[in-house]
Amino acid sequence: MDSLFNYETSPLNPALKVIIPLIFLVALAFYYHTQKYYSEKIRVFIDILILFALFAVFAGIFRVFTDGTEFGFTEDYSMRWFQSLLMVAEAGCFCVAGYTMLHLFEEES
Repeated sequence: MDSLFNYETSPLNPALKVIIPLIFLVALAFYYHTQKYYSEKIRVFIDILILFALFAVFAGIFRVFTDGTEFGFTEDYSMRWFQSLLMVAEAGCFCVAGYTMLHLFEEES
């Protein structure tokens, strides 16, 4: 059981690095196909969710390559910084989507 949760030896580590971006890619496809059926304010909300899923896909892809030393990055200047920045953008989109949904059905004055 310990080998299953050990980050270096677990088969879950490489599997999750592939599964996570694929899940967000499926969510991206769902959001994209859903936006065709709506307009106005709800479409803005869906567009923000599309950005959220897109940032999540890219963050997941950067997660697959970890440090990126095969591409010329070093451990000090690794690709993990890009993953972190994309995750910050993802979290920001999620917050904006929540704020947009909060004010989605307010009456306009």
